[in-house]
Amino acid sequence: MSLEAILSKIEGEARRKSEEIREAAEEKKIAALKEHAEVLKAKHIRDVEKIRSAIEEEQKRKEFHVRREAARKISNARRAMMDEAIGKAAGNLASAGDEEYLEMISSLLKACDLKGKVEVVISSADESRITSGYLRKHSGDGREFILSEERDEEIAGIILKSGKISQNGTFQMIAELAHEDIVMMLSGLIPLEKN
Repeated sequence: MSLEAILSKIEGEARRKSEEIREAAEEKKIAALKEHAEVLKAKHIRDVEKIRSAIEEEQKRKEFHVRREAARKISNARRAMMDEAIGKAAGNLASAGDEEYLEMISSLLKACDLKGKVEVVISSADESRITSGYLRKHSGDGREFILSEERDEEIAGIILKSGKISQNGTFQMIAELAHEDIVMMLSGLIPLEKN
C-alpha cells in the first residue's frame, strides 16, 4: 500500500471517527439541553408555586389584619355608642317625674352606711324635690340626714358626706360603677358581627 493510500485510509478513518464523535457529542448536547430544559421547567413550576403561595399568604395576612381592624373599629364604635347611651340614660334620670325621682333618692338614702349626721349635697335643680323635711323622714338607724348648703350643679342624684368621708350617689357615678354590667346587658341588644 502506498503512502497516499495509507494517508487516505487514515483520513477516511479519522473522518468516520470524528463524525461518530460529533454525532455522539450532538446526542449528548441534545440530551443535556433536554435535561436542562426539564430542570428549568421544574424550577419554574416550583418558583411559580412559591410565588403563588407567598401571594396567597400575604393576601390572607392582609385580609386577617383588615378584618381585625374592622372588628376593632366596630367594637370601638359599639362601645362609644353604649357609653353615650349610658351617659344619656344617667343624665335623663334627673328629668324623671318627682315621684320616680324621689323613689330613686330614697333607695340611695337607704343604702347609705354612714352614721351620725350625714350632709346631703344636691343640685339647685333638686331644691324643690329634696327638702330638709324629706331628708328628716329618711333619717333613722343612727343617721340624721341634713340638707347641705353646698350645691353641685353637675349632679343628678346626691352626694353624702360625714366628716371627711363622702359617698357619691350621683347617677353618673352609679352608671360608671355598673358600666361593665350595663355594657354586657346592652351588647345583647346589639348583634355581634360574624368573623
